[in-house]
Amino acid sequence: MADKKVLMITKTVCPYCDRAKVVLNHALEGKYNDQIEVFVRENDEERFAQLKEKYQFMTVPTFIDKETGKLLSDSKEETITAFMKEAIG
Repeated sequence: MADKKVLMITKTVCPYCDRAKVVLNHALEGKYNDQIEVFVRENDEERFAQLKEKYQFMTVPTFIDKETGKLLSDSKEETITAFMKEAIG
């Protein structure tokens, strides 16, 4: 199986992360879900620290285009939609 194109970084308790998931599952009807790796901070704090150092993001949810390294730290439908179209197609 090919690597997923987008990494979504979330936390266990995070209303913005929950809103972003609603956008992915409802507004975008799950269209991109098979290309998104969801990473939960609490599951691996060491990897979280490495990602934060590499990509310099401040908040979650953060979406990372693994190919370009482009970031989106947002939970709005329009910005997530635009990001996914660019990252995944």
